[in-house]
Amino acid sequence: MRWLALYLRSRGAWVAVAVAVGAVALVWGAWSWFSDARTVNARAVTLTVMLGVAAFARTLDGPDESLDRTAAVRWPLRRFVHVLVLGAVIVGLLMPTLLTGARFEPATMVLRNTAGLLGLTALGAALVGAALCWVAPLTWTVVSVLPILDASSKVGWQVVGWLVQPTGTTAATACAVVLAVSGLAAYSWRGAGL
Repeated sequence: MRWLALYLRSRGAWVAVAVAVGAVALVWGAWSWFSDARTVNARAVTLTVMLGVAAFARTLDGPDESLDRTAAVRWPLRRFVHVLVLGAVIVGLLMPTLLTGARFEPATMVLRNTAGLLGLTALGAALVGAALCWVAPLTWTVVSVLPILDASSKVGWQVVGWLVQPTGTTAATACAVVLAVSGLAAYSWRGAGL
């Protein structure tokens, strides 16, 4: 298991975990302190998921591109597992709040937003590299949390604002699934670009 420790250290995983834990704790603490509502609203859930995804974005590439391209290692499988583990860690950080006074719920929204934003980040890593892969999820999140976007009956607006749509919205779920699958496939196959 020494290779796993070296892999995690080379990717900066421990720093990313600390940043993600800090971001979740900050939002959870602020919501607990400043709000009387037990459920964190969709915009705060979305921003928290985005902070977690952004914290782990840099782990999608290692310090040496030539090592990540060697044929001696099955990189597509490792990249695939890497992205799945990142999603599990982000969801795992948010789910324990369901037992507290400030809950990141519904759980299906947390799952959908994590999958979609992580897929968008992985797609960005495959296309422009890990250094800039956080830009697309950040931009889409900022646009989605604007007050002009809310639950809509129009499919176009449901896709644009998929992050803040109710969990039963088919277009929002489809958008998240497309982003998750395409990002996972592109990153697993190609790795971090540039």
